[in-house]
Amino acid sequence: MLMGAASGGTKTVIKNVDDYLLRPLGEGFFRFNMQFDFDPEIKGDLEVKARGTESLMANEVRSQRLMQFLQIASSPALAPFAKFQYVIREIAKSMDLDPDKVTNNMDEAALQAEIMKGFQQPAGPEQGGMIPPAGADAMDPTGAGGGNIGMGQAPVPGEQGFSANGQGNTQQAEAAGQQQPPMGPLQ
Repeated sequence: MLMGAASGGTKTVIKNVDDYLLRPLGEGFFRFNMQFDFDPEIKGDLEVKARGTESLMANEVRSQRLMQFLQIASSPALAPFAKFQYVIREIAKSMDLDPDKVTNNMDEAALQAEIMKGFQQPAGPEQGGMIPPAGADAMDPTGAGGGNIGMGQAPVPGEQGFSANGQGNTQQAEAAGQQQPPMGPLQ
């Protein structure tokens, strides 16, 4: 929906170019050729119709239908009946991309799948991978990995470790009986 709303301005501009530039220009060229060209074979009746907006809308609808078909055909029950290579090439065409440059043939796709399979398998210690620490849980939602780095709470004003303690807050320092360091010109 957001993409459709964002392309509304583009569609309006294309429609204005069609209606107020291309159609009048085409009609003018047609009339000029009908009046001044001496070749009798080109004479005839013609209606100039600029179709930039129509082709843009048709291409957008076609792209949406191909994407819907791809989602439906991705189910395991329907996948054997779909020609995914053709569908993906047609999606690339509807997006004004060169399908030969952006899609793989069957051999390239098999090679790409093998490469991706290698990335998905976790590397063990014998393959040069890292050894997880003892007690580490791969399903740990905190992301700490069984360690304690980053665990706990940040210090609050007045606690040891708070970065603003002793820097310009003379009331807290006097209340704690501490001597305030002299402030330099840059502080």
